Amino acid sequence: MSDQQNIVRFPDRKAIEEEAAIWVARLDARGELTAAELTLLKQWVSQSNQHKEAIDRMSALWGGFDILDEMNYTEETSADILRPTWYSSPKWWATGAVAATLLVVSFVGIIGGQQVGPELEQAGHYLTVIGEQRTIALSDGSEVILNTNSEIKIDLRDSVRNIHLLKGEAHFDVASDKERPFLVHANGGIVKAVGTAFTVFLRKKAVEVTVSEGVVALFPQTEGSVVDEALGHAPASLTPVAALTAGQNAVFGEEVESMTRMSDEALDRKLLWRGGFIAFAGEPLATVVADVSRYTDVVIEINDPLLEQLPIGGYFKVGEVEGMFEALEGAFGVSVERLSPTRVRLSQAS
Repeated sequence: MSDQQNIVRFPDRKAIEEEAAIWVARLDARGELTAAELTLLKQWVSQSNQHKEAIDRMSALWGGFDILDEMNYTEETSADILRPTWYSSPKWWATGAVAATLLVVSFVGIIGGQQVGPELEQAGHYLTVIGEQRTIALSDGSEVILNTNSEIKIDLRDSVRNIHLLKGEAHFDVASDKERPFLVHANGGIVKAVGTAFTVFLRKKAVEVTVSEGVVALFPQTEGSVVDEALGHAPASLTPVAALTAGQNAVFGEEVESMTRMSDEALDRKLLWRGGFIAFAGEPLATVVADVSRYTDVVIEINDPLLEQLPIGGYFKVGEVEGMFEALEGAFGVSVERLSPTRVRLSQAS
């Protein structure tokens, strides 16, 4: 598979901006393009004014440089434009939502605005327990919100800002510093940003990334090829598999597994945990239980496969499950059996 085939195209109106982001991320990651890549890029830019304007916007947003000057672009358009071969693996799906107003009660464990001193940033190690969230303010002006049952190590250097997400989920609001890339290392993959806002969630064998502002580049999980943490750049053999812009969500490992563009409402729901809530709009009960279980030590069982597919909609306050149980009993016809203080079984109400 050629480098060009690694570019992911998405089935929506912003495909050109997303393709432009890939080109800029690639140049930023490697510092230069091969002669063949430069030829392809010139042909891509020459397809329309929209292509040229998109590459200009992404260049300014990503690194503050003019990629057209970097490649000595001219307005000459090739008569025989080579159109790249694209591949895509988006997973689009939808489900009906069931409306419900859910009882919410007290939230446990938000710790805000802890200032991290320079002496701690070189070996900063932070974690949260189940039901706890923590906000960490970095000396460079960036901010990290650590979700429940999560763990990170922070290593800020003169040339690069490294964050190792060891467990769980974190949201990063990155202060722009073009001289010091911001790298989040997770499950062997890397998410690279300059000045942007995004969330990284560790799945069992993959990494999920949601971007709320700016652009990030995704580097795949590989063996024997890692980013030089001291210099903040990848070896020439390592190429970003995708670049995400605001409103996009992706899951990746060795390659991109899925990528979607989210509506504003879906993005707001996805990031609502930062304020102590989680929200659902028709997700199956099994998904709801899995998400809620991240915030509590109560083990929740579902003893009916059909019940697992029951669509649920509403807002829950994290760290407290009794409100959810009351809503399930009152609005969804679910029987809640409390087997012990830390174990609950859900079944169809008789």
